[in-house]
Amino acid sequence: MMFNTKNSPFSHLEKSKFSLSIWLEKWYPLICEYLDIDEKRDLNALQRILQKFTSNISKEVLEQKIKGKNILTIAPGIYLESELDLYLKSDKTKADFMISSDGATSYLISQNVIPDLIVTDLDGRIEDQIEAQNRGATVLVHVHEDNIETVEENITAFSDGEFVFTTQGNPLQGSYNFLGFTDGDRAICLATYFEAHSIHLIGYDFSESIGKYSKASKINQVQLERKIKKFTIAKSIINWCLNKNNRISNYAV
Repeated sequence: MMFNTKNSPFSHLEKSKFSLSIWLEKWYPLICEYLDIDEKRDLNALQRILQKFTSNISKEVLEQKIKGKNILTIAPGIYLESELDLYLKSDKTKADFMISSDGATSYLISQNVIPDLIVTDLDGRIEDQIEAQNRGATVLVHVHEDNIETVEENITAFSDGEFVFTTQGNPLQGSYNFLGFTDGDRAICLATYFEAHSIHLIGYDFSESIGKYSKASKINQVQLERKIKKFTIAKSIINWCLNKNNRISNYAV
């Protein structure tokens, strides 16, 4: 496996079937228990946003973008800057398609690099994600109970470009669940779900520190501890993806 998850409460799920049914029956309930998430509130948040807006491109369009491609997924870890610099300067063949996770988009924009797709729950600098979309990126906006107000306040800014609503629970019409929980692991789940040829990772260090592009605002100790718990989940989910697609690797290694 890519990450050492021996003591993770999710390690027993890593070799399970990669499917929406397994996610809804096993992964999601355990995550909700682990982080004290109310599934009904997640559902209510999704229903609330879908009463006003709906995804404006289809699952089939996303599949055409990703299937069979060599994908680069970029997360806002503490080594993002050095790893991206290594990638950009390398003589290796570059990826066919780039997926940025939320806050990592801000650093990409600063380097005049526009991702093909952004996976976000709008924790990072939203204006940078809007700029990237205006310059051609597709945006997957993740809806859950903690960010519904932020989604409602900002979704009209994304409405002129391609966007899709995603959920971690049961998807309703106008939304999708491509599996995964954090922005970083959902990017990898997305590429795995649509059968990418290979998936390379940048910025996935999962240390005890938070990368400076991870959040638009500073976080307190309680929030940091919760973030570290989310890293535990993400590592097991990425290992789960690796069990489905063995062409997943860390670019910097």
